Amino acid sequence: MTVSYQVLALHVDRPGWLAKLRQSVASELMALGVHKSLNVNVTEELLDSEAPAVAVLLVGPATKNASSLDRRIIAARDSGLVVIPVVDSLAAFAAQVPDLVSAFNGFEWSGGDPERRLARIVLKQLGIEERDRKVFISHRRSDGLAAAEQLYDALSHVSFSPFIDRFAIPAGDNVQLRIADALESFAFVLLLETPDAHASDWVFDELEYALAHSMGVLIVTWPDEPPPIPGSDRLPRVHLQSADLVQKGHGFDALSSEAVDRVLREVESAHALGLVRRRKMLLSSVQSSAEAGGATCTALKDWSMDVSGPSGRSIVAVAPRLPESEDLHRLDEMRNSIQETADALLIHAARQLEASRKRHLDWAKGDRNLRMISENAVGGLW
Repeated sequence: MTVSYQVLALHVDRPGWLAKLRQSVASELMALGVHKSLNVNVTEELLDSEAPAVAVLLVGPATKNASSLDRRIIAARDSGLVVIPVVDSLAAFAAQVPDLVSAFNGFEWSGGDPERRLARIVLKQLGIEERDRKVFISHRRSDGLAAAEQLYDALSHVSFSPFIDRFAIPAGDNVQLRIADALESFAFVLLLETPDAHASDWVFDELEYALAHSMGVLIVTWPDEPPPIPGSDRLPRVHLQSADLVQKGHGFDALSSEAVDRVLREVESAHALGLVRRRKMLLSSVQSSAEAGGATCTALKDWSMDVSGPSGRSIVAVAPRLPESEDLHRLDEMRNSIQETADALLIHAARQLEASRKRHLDWAKGDRNLRMISENAVGGLW
């Protein structure tokens, strides 16, 4: 079964932008490998009031005074849709858009590939790509610290939530435990393959964990072919040249601004692909286990599944990282919209939950019929 989503395009004089956005959404779905299981309709009218949807207002010269467009904006807003105004310059935002959306955050259609950037924002809003984009930066401090800090700052400025141990772990904390938690919470690793990295046990352990749990990985390789991290031969890499490095104090290498931009572009693509791959793996495990137990499975929105079998009906959602209260909230709402008496299962990253996290999640779910199952326990559910 194909799950359908909708992008409502509101415009009066931007057919070119609409055509480019439609093509870019299709290209992104293809790149993520979900084009056969998901269908995103980019149309000028809503096709299905029940399907998840987002609206984009493609602003042109005639938009400001188009009364017919005002009525459609009000209808979209009243239907609960997020409306994203798209303008050619944010500097003149209020002068271009209808008063109805003047307080909204806009998107600037400028620079390289604006249609691709807008497509990714739309897919994140629909929940197809991750809204909270987390990146674990794996590096060896002896020669990778400056570049790690530089990428931490750059990623923070483009809506990622990066992690490096220097910033995220207070003095006195258990470093290994905090890093293990971060790996499961982040679900994507950016590894800096500097000349000394191959000799770091921590870098090796972080990569080994990522591979064992089907996490997304991207490696940035320093010039002159440094020794590879064991087990990393077939992983995607960004290869740096000597001109991409800038000497900093204490002998550390930093990246040129051009190299930083190239790494960010690669992280954008690899991060989305890695999370999709992990979600698909979790859902595939659920489906295989359920069908082996005589159940039937129907795909739902938000990477979820409706499982019906001899033991009853279950609504199953997956988290490609450690579970959070928001995951339980979404699962509970979905189950209640389908069948309030059905079981609700959240399949999450395979590791025993830390006591404080488990207490918080138990408090969040209260007396609701919600169960959290680690991915390594899926086989015995049906």
